[in-house]
Amino acid sequence: MMRKQMAKRVIPDFQEGKGEELVTLTRRASLASDRYRMLFAKVDQLCRTPEKKLIALTSSIKGEGKTTTTANLAIVAARDFGKRCLIIDGDFKNPTLAKKFAMPEESGLIDVIEGRVQLGNALKRGPVENLAILPMGRRSGKENNIWTTEEIKHVLTEVRAWFDYIWIDAPPILPLFDMSFISDSVDGTLIVVRAGEVPEQVLAQAIKSLGSSKIIGSVLNRAKMDWPSRYYEYGY
Repeated sequence: MMRKQMAKRVIPDFQEGKGEELVTLTRRASLASDRYRMLFAKVDQLCRTPEKKLIALTSSIKGEGKTTTTANLAIVAARDFGKRCLIIDGDFKNPTLAKKFAMPEESGLIDVIEGRVQLGNALKRGPVENLAILPMGRRSGKENNIWTTEEIKHVLTEVRAWFDYIWIDAPPILPLFDMSFISDSVDGTLIVVRAGEVPEQVLAQAIKSLGSSKIIGSVLNRAKMDWPSRYYEYGY
């Protein structure tokens, strides 16, 4: 209990900025937001038995929307379902979580791993209640793969005691990243697939390299669907 209170106290307030649009914040009553709520409800159902807290989101290649999916999924989980959530930027080659939330490139995960900042001081308060964010932090360009370090395991063990769900924005699987490093550290993995963009054989290769033991499911992103316009007027 003391750890949870400490974490809540040290997280600075989220600052509104000009980040990329997150539909669950800007259009809460939209069809897209409803889809994210449905997605979390399904993930939550799958993660209850056995309990899964650490969920990595990845994709076959760059640009399929994994960071956007991670952010929106965490927002609805925290705001609409009352789950204590943390988003970790785990894409050390191309970190974009801070930009997504319009946060300055200050201390983050790398600083914690390298011992410059304590974990509690690196957490940032998200735009909704119950949501915290751990960005990558400032990179020197000389960092190795953070997922091969012992320190990352200590970080994940610590936050597991503080939050109901930890969402990790992981690197894309192809062409070179070995997701086994992350699979060994998390409870489950969601694969984000952008509709009409990734050839079937590329997706199959990515899934094969990932292995099936930790895969919870896949998220089809940017699929075109025809819905009556009146559906968009529905809200809670």
